[in-house]
Amino acid sequence: MKLITKEFNQKTGIQNYLDLIDPESDMTNSTKIISEIFRYDVPLQKYTSFKTGGAAEIFVEPLGALELKRVLQFCKAEQKKIFIFGKGTNLLVGDNGVKGVVIHLGGINFKNLERDGRYVLAGGGVNLPKLIRTVALSGFGGLEALAGIPGTVGGAVMMNAGGKYGDISDTIRSLTTMAFDGTITKYMRGDVEFEYRRCNLSEQIVIEVEFQLNESKIEIVLEKMDKIYNEKQESQPLGTFNAGSIFKNAAEYKAAELIDKANLKGLKVGGAVVSEKHANFIVNTGNATSTDILDLIKIIKETIKKKYDVSLEEEIHIW
Repeated sequence: MKLITKEFNQKTGIQNYLDLIDPESDMTNSTKIISEIFRYDVPLQKYTSFKTGGAAEIFVEPLGALELKRVLQFCKAEQKKIFIFGKGTNLLVGDNGVKGVVIHLGGINFKNLERDGRYVLAGGGVNLPKLIRTVALSGFGGLEALAGIPGTVGGAVMMNAGGKYGDISDTIRSLTTMAFDGTITKYMRGDVEFEYRRCNLSEQIVIEVEFQLNESKIEIVLEKMDKIYNEKQESQPLGTFNAGSIFKNAAEYKAAELIDKANLKGLKVGGAVVSEKHANFIVNTGNATSTDILDLIKIIKETIKKKYDVSLEEEIHIW
């Protein structure tokens, strides 16, 4: 990791976005770039943790902010629907695929990770487990509560990822987004409304996040991480093809408890099964289709509604 300069922090907090100050950023150049980086009919199975789903009509992986801005300009001009994802760990893609432009934040400039004392700046495409471990090995705490959660920084922020030990929003100092019209905005933590598994940043893409951490001893942070990870390993089907919790919890209930109480653990549709280890997980046993998973979700929702008059709400994103 390279060190952020104090001048950098004080001025903008935005990494490497000088390329956006480009007098030639017009649709002519946008179209030229688009023709070079667009791919068509790209299967999305390998990009999602469920390992199911059809193809993207148009697939693009911008290297950085300038390419992302031009892709968004193209989408606006052509009235193309926009789909954004990072690691695809909270996503179910339908078997018929996605009509529109699927933007994967896997470009190298979205994976920048820098530290200046207890402040860490991470690109939206940074792998979340990597960030957590890097911070821990630097002797800083605050992110260990997220141990065992997959995905990217951007996706984790958009859904306010977390668990009983804390959420990612607990350590955010500021974040930078690009709206679907290409506008870049920097928000301080207090400017954004974070709630359980959501925030109010609609039609925006998280391109960078600044975290404020606590100085600690490496062994203490690693011990906490191991404890949390081992706890999840005991109760969740880690290492399988799944997308994490399927349904959101509520103040009145926990989805897993309702599903377990309804004796739905082990229920199968095709190659999809309700996990015996954690009732709020659906696992692809190896040959499931997205339709299998969707049918299983439907059965669970209908059963819980009938038995307990509770309408479960999906936590995963469905395309």
